[in-house]
Amino acid sequence: MPEVIMPKMGDAMEEGTLLQWFKQDGETVKSGDVIAEIETDKSNVEIEAEDAGVLHIQAQPGAIVPVGKIIATIGEDVMIGEEVKAATMPVPIQAEKANESAAEYDTPKPSAPLQTRSSNGNGMSRLKASPLARSVARQRGLDIAQISGTGPQGRIIEADVLAFTPVQSAKASTSEAACALPAAKVSTSAPAPISTPTELSAMRKVIAKRMVESKTTIPHFYLTSEIDMAEAMALREKLNSYDDTLGKISLNDMVVKASAKALAKVPGANAMFKDDKIYPGAGIHVGIAVALEDGLIVPVVRDADILPLRKLAETGKVLIKKARDKKLQPADYSGGTFTVSNLGPFDIENFIAIIDPSQGAILAVASIQKKAVVLSDDSIAVRPRMNVTFSGDHRVMDGATGAKFLSELKRLLQNPLSLLE
Repeated sequence: MPEVIMPKMGDAMEEGTLLQWFKQDGETVKSGDVIAEIETDKSNVEIEAEDAGVLHIQAQPGAIVPVGKIIATIGEDVMIGEEVKAATMPVPIQAEKANESAAEYDTPKPSAPLQTRSSNGNGMSRLKASPLARSVARQRGLDIAQISGTGPQGRIIEADVLAFTPVQSAKASTSEAACALPAAKVSTSAPAPISTPTELSAMRKVIAKRMVESKTTIPHFYLTSEIDMAEAMALREKLNSYDDTLGKISLNDMVVKASAKALAKVPGANAMFKDDKIYPGAGIHVGIAVALEDGLIVPVVRDADILPLRKLAETGKVLIKKARDKKLQPADYSGGTFTVSNLGPFDIENFIAIIDPSQGAILAVASIQKKAVVLSDDSIAVRPRMNVTFSGDHRVMDGATGAKFLSELKRLLQNPLSLLE
């Protein structure tokens, strides 16, 4: 009997969470029908039936299933008299927690805000909320269906739950009850601290594992340089103003492009360590760290050194949107040879980043800040300056390699017309 298994959607994936079924147990499906949605550590993925027949569900929504394990089978039912009896099935996989049952994912809740629901194709609706939002709502005793979502496509996120204040809407059924009991008051004070631990999401589990691996096995070294961004900012303004029909270029796009060109000039920084060997990067593929509600993901701009700047910017925007919508495919986030992590929008003066175990270096980009600077003629001027910190794997390269990379990066950003070549 054909089996539907938890697919492996990336080298680091060991398990996935079944979010919902689009087809019901016992329903006939066709090859190519979308039958389920799973959550991996990187994105939400829809699963299609590869065979036609009757769907026999083995894993319930909320279940965490190891890669390769059966979540359903597709086969033919056998008619015996007036009864329909299915072929022998494995024991169903239940949700990890009882309160994360199928009803929580697929049962309509009439009072839920419209924008937080989406149809699953069977007349049922799915409440769109992140696992972290659901967890916090349960801990606070809140009905998540009463909460409006502000995330992508109306999805309820943790911040929505934390900001939600229940409203007392019930009224006493009789005047005697109204006289006997004082009116309920809605507390406006801050909610009590949460003492119950929060379960890690699939993404956070992978981040925890890989960051411990990185910091315990990779001998990091750090180099910081300050870059004058006046010319880069002026060029960006010109590029974004002369034709409104063209896509906009961000300063981060310019940093990514400059990093890629610097790696081409200093290939020793575009390598990784594995099995006591140094492996040069198979191309220059720059990852862009994207912060999500429950973690971090790094989509990859491939061949960033040869992509024109505007094309690189367009590619980056598409990848970032897919990351935030949890629509990335394995090809979108695998194979990176270097990463840029930019915390500039958060007014961060300086920070260091942790190297991905599959790479040899990462660049931490801080905010652009106005500073008094002594110029070459000893005059003092206020200039926009940006700190960048290079984290390198000392098994792959020495400090001189990192210093050469930063020197080239600085030259490119302070002479930004070179990014258009």
